[in-house]
Amino acid sequence: MNEAKGNTVTGFEGPEKRLEIDFKFNPAQLNGLRSYHRDQWQEMLNFSSCTIISEKHNDYFDSYVLSESSLFVFPFKIMIKTCGTTTLLKTIPKILEYATACDLSVEYVMYSRKNFLFPEKQVYPHIDWQVELEYLDNHFDGASYILGPITKDHWYLYVADYSEPCDACSKEVTLEIMMHKLDPSAAIEFYRKEGTEDRDKFPGVEELIPGQDTDEFNFTPCGYSMNGMLKNFYSTIHVTPEMHCSYASFETNISLVSYKKLVLSVFELFKPGTVTLTLFRENTTSQHDALDLELPGYNMKYKTVSDLGGNRNVVLCNYEAAGYRSDSARSKKRDSPVCMEN
Repeated sequence: MNEAKGNTVTGFEGPEKRLEIDFKFNPAQLNGLRSYHRDQWQEMLNFSSCTIISEKHNDYFDSYVLSESSLFVFPFKIMIKTCGTTTLLKTIPKILEYATACDLSVEYVMYSRKNFLFPEKQVYPHIDWQVELEYLDNHFDGASYILGPITKDHWYLYVADYSEPCDACSKEVTLEIMMHKLDPSAAIEFYRKEGTEDRDKFPGVEELIPGQDTDEFNFTPCGYSMNGMLKNFYSTIHVTPEMHCSYASFETNISLVSYKKLVLSVFELFKPGTVTLTLFRENTTSQHDALDLELPGYNMKYKTVSDLGGNRNVVLCNYEAAGYRSDSARSKKRDSPVCMEN
């Protein structure tokens, strides 16, 4: 399916491509993918045209802040997000090569992305969703989904499931918040100020998940990235604040009884005009209330729930800030040069 083209304004492509590959547990390879070091991961990332700029480690996983987003490496899982015109899918052969060397076999694959702002700027294999599917199907046997209104903000998902049926298995939860049209008062805070250092902490970010250890980077002249670590839970934030293409994302795999407080805290920090929110989770009744869909100050415009098999599902909600429409015309008149050179 071709994405809408015809944009005359160009800027930095904030919405990320996301790839997660889970591997089956191998008791003979307890370090699994963590046996690889930074230089080897950089070799893999070269296929996506991005660079490691910072790293942190704990007892559970390795965290890498990239020039275009994030990489997280667990013993039996890898998750990569890259923005801009990166070629994320081209990393797959190298990832599978590393996994084979560790005697790891694929258990679950997820590739997802929101619709691009500037699809005509993308390069192969990201020039079209059908082309991406063909590339993925060369390596996996999966299924494709499109969630959300195709004429507005929507989300593409590819899933390949090789796991064994197990109703009692604990499946990981992933919350992803993709935010556009940031309020100018919030966006301006992510323009680098005089005296700001590369790794200075951004107020309020560390407290989103209390107790997490954050690795933060301030780009010049604007833009921001963060990876957070709390035991085996990660979080990540990326911000492109230019007004004509403003975008911020937040993602975490932390499991909460309710995500409402966390989501509202994220909204308060970035003040988005429009939001695409996804919650990937185990399909159990105990988690039906995990995402309280009524969010003060925001109107839900669209909601869908898709069962993915393997006792998993994904919820997608599109939100619009109250009063956003009246503000959007004024916002469109404001512009700023592209400045996140990743």
